[in-house]
Amino acid sequence: MEMDEKKHYKMYKSKSVWVFACLSTCLIVSFFNDGQNVSAATSASSTQISQTNTGSQPNNETTGETAQSSVNSTATASSSSVADLPSSSDSKSSIGSTISQPAIDKKETSKSDTADNDLPKSVTTSDSDKALPTSKTTLPTSNEQVQSSVGQSQTDQSASSATIATNAVTSDVSQNDQYNEPYRNQYHYSSSQNWINDPNGLFYDSKTGLYNLYYQYNPEGNQWGNMSWGHAVSKDLINWTQEDVAIPMLQNQGWEDFTYTNTTGSLKDKGEVRYVGVPTTNWGDADGKKAIFSGSIVVDTNNVSGLGKDAILAFYTADYQIATRKNDGAEDGWGTWIGLTEIQEQHLAYSLDGGKTFIQYSKDGNAANPQAIIPTSMNQGGDAANFRDPSVVYDAVNKQYYLTVVSGQQALIYKSSNLLDWTYASKIERENDVGNGVWECPSLVPMKVAGTNETKWVFCISVQQGAHATGSGMQYYVGNMTADGTWVPESSKTLQNPMTMDSGEDFYAGIPFSNMPDGRTVMLAWQSNWSYVDEAKTSLWSGNMTLPRELSLKKNADTTDGYLLTNTVVKEIANNEEANVINKAESNFTVSRSDEQVQYEGKQYKISATFSWDEADKPKSVGFKLRVSDDQKYDMIVGYDLTTGLLYVQRLNTGEPNMGAPRDKMNATVNADGSITITVYVDETSIEAFANDGEKSITQNFFMRPENIGDQATTGVYVYSNDGTTKISDLTINPITSIWNSTGQLTEKFVDENGNTIASDKIQTGRVGQSYTSESATIPGYVFVKENTDHINSNQLYTTQNQTITYTYRASQASVVTKDTTLAAGPSAAWNAADNLVGATDADGNALAVSDLTVNGAVDPKTPGTYTVTYSYTDATGNKISKKATVTVIASKADIVTKDTAMVAGPSATWNAVDNFVEATGADGNALTLSDLTVNGAVDPKTPGTYTVTYSYTDAAGNKISKKATVTVIASKADIVTKDTTMVAGPSAAWNAANNLVSATDADGNALAMSNLTVTGTVDLKTQGTYTVTYTYTDVAGNKISKEATVTVLTEKETNIEDNTGSSISNDRENPPASITGKGGDDIHQNAKTTMTKKKTETLPQAGNHVNELAIVLGQMILAICVGGILWLKRRVKRV
Repeated sequence: MEMDEKKHYKMYKSKSVWVFACLSTCLIVSFFNDGQNVSAATSASSTQISQTNTGSQPNNETTGETAQSSVNSTATASSSSVADLPSSSDSKSSIGSTISQPAIDKKETSKSDTADNDLPKSVTTSDSDKALPTSKTTLPTSNEQVQSSVGQSQTDQSASSATIATNAVTSDVSQNDQYNEPYRNQYHYSSSQNWINDPNGLFYDSKTGLYNLYYQYNPEGNQWGNMSWGHAVSKDLINWTQEDVAIPMLQNQGWEDFTYTNTTGSLKDKGEVRYVGVPTTNWGDADGKKAIFSGSIVVDTNNVSGLGKDAILAFYTADYQIATRKNDGAEDGWGTWIGLTEIQEQHLAYSLDGGKTFIQYSKDGNAANPQAIIPTSMNQGGDAANFRDPSVVYDAVNKQYYLTVVSGQQALIYKSSNLLDWTYASKIERENDVGNGVWECPSLVPMKVAGTNETKWVFCISVQQGAHATGSGMQYYVGNMTADGTWVPESSKTLQNPMTMDSGEDFYAGIPFSNMPDGRTVMLAWQSNWSYVDEAKTSLWSGNMTLPRELSLKKNADTTDGYLLTNTVVKEIANNEEANVINKAESNFTVSRSDEQVQYEGKQYKISATFSWDEADKPKSVGFKLRVSDDQKYDMIVGYDLTTGLLYVQRLNTGEPNMGAPRDKMNATVNADGSITITVYVDETSIEAFANDGEKSITQNFFMRPENIGDQATTGVYVYSNDGTTKISDLTINPITSIWNSTGQLTEKFVDENGNTIASDKIQTGRVGQSYTSESATIPGYVFVKENTDHINSNQLYTTQNQTITYTYRASQASVVTKDTTLAAGPSAAWNAADNLVGATDADGNALAVSDLTVNGAVDPKTPGTYTVTYSYTDATGNKISKKATVTVIASKADIVTKDTAMVAGPSATWNAVDNFVEATGADGNALTLSDLTVNGAVDPKTPGTYTVTYSYTDAAGNKISKKATVTVIASKADIVTKDTTMVAGPSAAWNAANNLVSATDADGNALAMSNLTVTGTVDLKTQGTYTVTYTYTDVAGNKISKEATVTVLTEKETNIEDNTGSSISNDRENPPASITGKGGDDIHQNAKTTMTKKKTETLPQAGNHVNELAIVLGQMILAICVGGILWLKRRVKRV
């Protein structure tokens, strides 16, 4: 009968007994068939190792004895045509004999710790000259370069290590109905199909806002094997979307040839051994593959590795089998045949696309056949087959990275400054339960002690066997790191008394997320146990993760070193929690010696309550009965035993008796001083229980299969108090919706300050855990004031409970006021937007400048026309206000009117520009004053001549108007004509200034009146004598004219004296002499000078008789005219 299965270093079931296979696993090819040892013979002829990948793995369920039975000859997978292997000296059988490969149920558990680490430079895995030549191409930095590099190497391009999806399912799981199968947990991550186990490389990507979960994954089926890195992403650590395989198995790996001396494990007595041949993962067929085991991820933010800023560096263990010989020179130099044994070495791959695909790193640049960064030669654990699960973390104090791997029951610490080159630093050795199982998936986690500034380094480890409950489990130890890379336990008791991470059977291979955005320490684990994993099989998938746990290190006197690592489900689980279904009135009650049913039924929910009691009627135990069947025979119990002080989970009543026994060891010590708070997360096949806010936790799988319990519902919920009275308070039940197909709704409301709706509600729906966008809307006339939320998610993710955002607005005070204007066109006319803006305010009423507005429209101030300009303003909330203004550009009305003038020259003559200015108007037609004009030209008012004066004005638009005026300056025509007169003195004699004035004219030649003249001088008519009278006139130009007249006054005696002409002078004694002053008077005659002659027959006129004289003269003149006229007429007649 063929061998049932190869159970390398894991637990497997042999008949009805669980057996632990040695970790060393030198190849044991013994087959057990009814106790008969069937060995595969080796051929004497040497054959080439075949590169054919059989891939088939029979899944026979026959049992085998322990893998330690002797192997006389071990069949090896034949290599590629590189070298012929000599046959064993003791056997002539063919090395290349084909062995049918039983299903490998190799449950490798991995550890991935994400920290800022630099990877060590790769070290060659082949020390032999027989190694295949490799490409000399440089390290690829992209998928394209990888392909190029592969193309230049001697390996097939299909071996490219750039991640390419194999058979993984990539889908939005919310669209996959497959997630409704029986036993599928609804809010714990599992792949859509196929096997998964350890979480690997957990990290947060700050660029995408995504949490990344990698995990051990078999793309070929739902049993362990073909290990690759599966991948899922989430925005909230709860709702995950499966992605393509991130790191598939290495393909077509080349010939290996190196030596190593094992000091532990199954080969410790073989001395130096030689590992030579083509790698395989098929235990009998040289398929050229290497499996991708567990590891961790570092985000290289500062590019210390040189692989790229923010490159995502994945450290993992490559696992394969290879032909093994003693390095004793036997068998023609090949060495004595041992068999196929296992090799584990540490590799590095990096991603430049956010962790979707990875490029294999190799120091020689050959990504298709990468070298290990920590090869077997650097394995300080002494067992080449057990050297795995690299966890990388950054030590900010000592500025270096640590890479921790496990080897048997010890952890090896390497250190580096660049994430590529690693040196061995120290080790941590197991001191508790030595020899029972091995360590796996280590993590060194720096953590602040709550409430202090103290930092401790917590060493977390998974124990494959011998854990607190049964089989697998997790432990932790508290210590410190030194600068040389040594982890120092807190005390001598630390390693002897490990603390339990979770007291259930199904919390394993937990590792923390790296690069967390908020500084939290969050751990995720595989929810299973190697001891009975095969009995928990489901289809089409196998395995799921726990809920993510937030860890906190607190001081606690009841622990080994005074530190307690608490763990609670991350707050993001609230995204999938529905509202509490227990009303306040029913959340507080008393239970006495009975079970009391809670009015709720379901399979996926969170339940929490505080149990308290009095010493007088103290119960033996209290707690919940969950997933209770209709007939109440089956249930899961989560309770607290007051007699032992233990929190426990009991799954004996699930109808699944074969999942190992007993199943009542899941307990944790809790010091309850009169009360205890228990919180439980219940899923389809999962219980995660917590006491007192994460002080202790228990994680447990269970199955209630219809074939065991019958076709009945298992949805009941009870609280119980055993043999005493218990007070129940603050009971809550929150149903939890599926992470696969649940949707959430966001409603956005828009109201004014009085709560009145001002716009229609906006409703969005989407998958729970996915992002939505929300923002206040722009509502015309309103300004956003505040936002009120109801069950809103701070990360803007959809949640199970509907979310509401209410946006409150007030009326906007934003305004724009404009005015219409008119301006005159002209060469220098200008227009500014401010000219038509009256004022503007923002939403809060604050004044705005024109620069705060948007102005559209153009004005050509040089061209008459009508222009429209729009002023717009958008306030802070998006409200837009627009106002228009009209600008009318008109032709200028500017004008100047002048006049010509004439003036008389003279010493006091003056001229002003206003004399020739009539009027002027500006561009808008409004009157201007002379001061608004520019006057050019000079006038000399003292000098006769013709003068030109120019009047100019340039309006605001640059239009220039000029007008001229002529000023004529002429000589003055002012004159005075006088005459001399003679008068007879007498008492009644009278004289007037007019007597001596003949005529007078002004500057223009116009006659002047006596009143316009100034007369100076006196005439005394009583006294004989000669008197001089002066007549003066000053014209408007200041020209002064003066003329004199002589008045002769005679006595009476002289009146009879004839002058030489025969005239006589008469003296009028009755007219007294007159005094002439001032400017003449009404009594001054107009007569000019009088010539006096003496005649014997005539007497001189006396003063006062001048009127008679004038009449006589006039009569004579008239008579002469008449006589002359008659004579002229007579002559005229005679001629005729």
